[in-house]
Amino acid sequence: MQYKTLLIEKTGRVIVVTLNRPDKLNAVSRELRTEFLQVLGESEEDDQVGVTIVTGAGKAFCAGADISEFGIGEPDWRKKQTASLNAVKQIYEFPKPIIGAINGVAAGDGSQWVLAFDLNIASEKAKFAWPATRLGLL
Repeated sequence: MQYKTLLIEKTGRVIVVTLNRPDKLNAVSRELRTEFLQVLGESEEDDQVGVTIVTGAGKAFCAGADISEFGIGEPDWRKKQTASLNAVKQIYEFPKPIIGAINGVAAGDGSQWVLAFDLNIASEKAKFAWPATRLGLL
């Protein structure tokens, strides 16, 4: 299947999922989150998939939530927060191993995802942050 915000590469029993919004530092949009969870669902059902590796295109792993979407379609920010937390729960409960290949900044949602993965390998360029606290979003 073709995705707008992800690159998928399957080799043997390994599927590599690349967050592919490098112009937005791979910020999690509704579309990216939906596509990512769809890939997880398909991978869970596929007996040929043994492990999932997640990385980011460009210089970032994931800069967090796409704040350009704040206030669009969801008047209550708590609904957006709930969708984000539900995604992390699905990642955490995924029955097959997920490995994070952290190639740059992992902030906000990106850091939450990293915490939910089973194993992470970080490059020397990796940085982890929780900017929501400075923005007063928590």
